Amino acid sequence: MSAEPWSFTEEEAHLDRVCANCGNHYTIEQAPKHYLGGSYGYWKGCVTNCLACWLDCGPSNTDLQGNLLREIGTALAPETHLVVMPLSRIMLSTPVAFQSRAIIYPRGVARLGDLDLVLPKEISESLQVYQSSAAFVDKESFARSETIAFPCTFEWDALWRTSHKNHMELIRFFSQVADLKCLNLIRYRLCSIEVPDTLPGRAGQIAKDNMMAGALLYNAFRREGGIVAGDAFNSVLTKGLGLPIDDEDLNYNDYPQDGEVGHIAQHGLDLYSTMLQADNPTAKFTQAMGLLEFLAEPTDFIPFKEVAKIVSRYVAKDAAEYERLKERFFELTGKRDPLTKAFTGYRTRIIHMGIRLERIVPELEKRTALLKELDGYIRAVLDHMIEHSTWGFEEYNDLRAQMRPFDSN
Repeated sequence: MSAEPWSFTEEEAHLDRVCANCGNHYTIEQAPKHYLGGSYGYWKGCVTNCLACWLDCGPSNTDLQGNLLREIGTALAPETHLVVMPLSRIMLSTPVAFQSRAIIYPRGVARLGDLDLVLPKEISESLQVYQSSAAFVDKESFARSETIAFPCTFEWDALWRTSHKNHMELIRFFSQVADLKCLNLIRYRLCSIEVPDTLPGRAGQIAKDNMMAGALLYNAFRREGGIVAGDAFNSVLTKGLGLPIDDEDLNYNDYPQDGEVGHIAQHGLDLYSTMLQADNPTAKFTQAMGLLEFLAEPTDFIPFKEVAKIVSRYVAKDAAEYERLKERFFELTGKRDPLTKAFTGYRTRIIHMGIRLERIVPELEKRTALLKELDGYIRAVLDHMIEHSTWGFEEYNDLRAQMRPFDSN
């Protein structure tokens, strides 16, 4: 039996499977061949769903109850696998699902016991698997914290045959995927640039031992899986208790869509998330200025005076404010004293003269106000991009070019 673009062995086609949605037994071999390919695409759904449920003819189950294979199963395929990671510094009472097919579960809700964590003998007895087990991260470690689950496409056999060092790199990679799928949006919408107390931890970090991290990986097609674990990260957030989340806190229309502008907004959210996690005001300032440069021109370098003109269009309400904003950006970047010719611009003094922001703006209240000011400029642009995230960038640039009521040059 074959399907495009996937081919099944006789063993795979005749393997007895249990539908994650309706609980009935089925085999891939039972499905008429024309359902496997074409518009039906059952070659993807056959991993966790019988044909009837894939065609929406089975029972409707919309509540999120921790059944990972039912709630994420339709996104899994022979080459797309389930990734589950613990989350620290996040608190919620009900599961939250995102457009990206990621789901965050409260502590103990994700039914990890349904997943049979077995691997072929040559893999389960390998050095790299033994090294992961030495981290003492198991299903119970995941059950003691909130968890995030999502589908991810990767080469299953190659992952298990690589070294433990590469497994740590993969944990960091899966953590970045979790950021892109929902954690960046959560940080952007619910966290503050001046208060790090509510920042969530990195996906994968174990709540009881933040120096350890892990990822549970499950191949639903083969019905095998395992845990990779170890000291993947070199820093831990400690300030504050973390972030409580309510489903009503998030507007799912805020999620960037799959247009060119949406991809730019996604990267902007990633840069914003990195900025929030910077551990000093100087780093936050320089990363905020870099983010403004990226949002103003994602495809090429332009002088910051041109960045100032573009960003000011999003913020200014009249011509006077537009001119004031351009002058303000000059102060924040490369301004010189007209008499001494010494640089007074913040970014030039920080980047080229090695002066920290804490020396330039010694008062805590003024530094906090400065960071909030930059945050306001970033959000004006990024919110607008998210709103137009289905657009192509050329089309969006045409719209941006019309936002010049106060620009005389």
